[in-house]
Amino acid sequence: MKKGLLLLIVLAFGLGTFAQQRVAVPQAMRNVKYTKKIGAVTETTNQNTSVVIRDASVYGWPEEEYGQTIYDLQSNGSSPYGRVIRFADGSFSAVYTRGTGPTAYNDRGTGYNYNDGTSWGTEPTGRIESVRCGWPSIAQLGASGEAVVSHRSGTTPLRFSSRSAKGTGTWAQSDITPPTGASGLLWPRMVSGGTDHNTLHVIALTAPTANGGTVYNGQDGAIVYTKSTDGGATWTTPTVLPGLGAADYVAFGGDNYEFAEPQGNNVAFALVDNSNDLVVMRSTDDGTTWTKTIVWANPYPHLDPATTATDTLYAPDATVSLAFDNTGKLHMAFGVYRLFFTGTGSYSYYPGLSGIAYWNEDLPTYTGGDQMNILNPDSLDAHGLQIGYYNIDWNGNGLLDYVNPFDYGDYGVAWASMPQIAFDENNNLIFIYSSITENFDNGTQQYRHIWCRAASNVGNPAEYWGPISDLSDDPIHTFDECVFPSLCANSDATAWYFTYQLDNEPGLAVRGDLDPPGDNYMNFYHISKLLNKVNDPKAVSGLDVSDNYPNPVSGVTTIDVTMPKAAQVIVNIHNLTGQQVSSVNYGVQTAGIHKLNIDASKLASGVYFYTVNVGQQNVTKKMVVK
Repeated sequence: MKKGLLLLIVLAFGLGTFAQQRVAVPQAMRNVKYTKKIGAVTETTNQNTSVVIRDASVYGWPEEEYGQTIYDLQSNGSSPYGRVIRFADGSFSAVYTRGTGPTAYNDRGTGYNYNDGTSWGTEPTGRIESVRCGWPSIAQLGASGEAVVSHRSGTTPLRFSSRSAKGTGTWAQSDITPPTGASGLLWPRMVSGGTDHNTLHVIALTAPTANGGTVYNGQDGAIVYTKSTDGGATWTTPTVLPGLGAADYVAFGGDNYEFAEPQGNNVAFALVDNSNDLVVMRSTDDGTTWTKTIVWANPYPHLDPATTATDTLYAPDATVSLAFDNTGKLHMAFGVYRLFFTGTGSYSYYPGLSGIAYWNEDLPTYTGGDQMNILNPDSLDAHGLQIGYYNIDWNGNGLLDYVNPFDYGDYGVAWASMPQIAFDENNNLIFIYSSITENFDNGTQQYRHIWCRAASNVGNPAEYWGPISDLSDDPIHTFDECVFPSLCANSDATAWYFTYQLDNEPGLAVRGDLDPPGDNYMNFYHISKLLNKVNDPKAVSGLDVSDNYPNPVSGVTTIDVTMPKAAQVIVNIHNLTGQQVSSVNYGVQTAGIHKLNIDASKLASGVYFYTVNVGQQNVTKKMVVK
């Protein structure tokens, strides 16, 4: 990767969203089908030991590199929540699965780094555990400590690591043992709650037979919950909660579940297997008792993929994110796609018939109707319940310009997937996800970018979503695959924060595509909260600025400016380095709608930002010059 330019975002120019338009999906893309065998969740199937050396990375605001890895599988399903935490003093701790020695990756374990609020420390050169591990989840422990849970693979306990001072000191290590009758615990998630962050909640999967484990309580892969009220010194026996046992579901898969960040005594997690119901488990007494909500009912109850053949249906793609808002209401984003089960231990899915759906506790559940089609993205979109898309016309020509023949990296999920959501102190919602993206490919496969949109604190966020913005659209990401975002639950007054993984090759080396192993970068990203101001600008100030049209432009382009009162109007244009290249004063304009022409004929080809100054208000948007 050639990384030379500084990334520019809203903090540089005020309001830097690039509102994108969706277009119809061609039938050829709707027909794309992939078949997956249900079996062992392998942690590496690529036997290639030759490592491809990537170009060095140099980043500027708003993102920073904090680690590297060659082992590139950060999750088997849902993009992992709990990879980055923010402390009250503005410091951060971040973790990821790190390994540098294919194919066995004997050095695999938790890569850890700490940001003191100013900068990240030296990138990790080893793991925090004394044994081979993976799939870390980090949580605040006490006032200023930190705890990490990870798995050791196969038929072993979970590894629990903790220390009382964030960013420094030796990690104390112990095990969380499986319940009697289970032979191991895998793919954990952990959060901390209570008033003192000494209550820890963990969910994990009992090791299935395909991974060397055993059937536990009638399930070949059971979800178990365990809790510690003393900072991890002792744990309750991992337990299958009521409503999640063998009478309800045949089995669960690895990484198909996520916690919400606890809020007081409110604790919740979601389970999102494509062969089961979409379920939310919620506790209002800090994990003592639980209530089950079926958000989507699978039309094939107790579906066993090994024996049950189905018709085609729309179902979750095994990715989900869950968050409490400031009133204690749960909100959820989850990927959906079309699929069918063959009844022979495999299923086929259509990633082109997909999107990301939304639900909250004030909305009806997706139950009691046409369960085969209730998650159809077209239906969701018609009801304002589809919030993430892949069919975005990045270059504005009215078509989806993807590589032909079409191909993309194989993660086993939909083309728009890996959602993450969180709320800030003003009850504003941020939503990010990973999606294949038009105009970005390596000639044979389409790249994924991280996309973002926000919703303001007005009624139901489903009705007040702002435009979708490509956070990876800077030229330095032209040849980058951006995946596995993990959103920090706690923001500050100016920004949200998340981590993600990127490299130069779409897909995975560990499995899936079986690409040659190579360097992957772990990046930390800042999203300005000024994005919120685009949600409903008329409600805020009465000022409305359209996107320029046409865009891209080779001559003159036009913007529509709606003004609530008379004011002076000035349009400034900056290039990617922040240099002002044009300024036009349109004088004092009256209240109403005005069409402003911008002459771009003398500008070199590239990406520019234009800022419309109306009195004391500024709106910045993006323009592409051919």
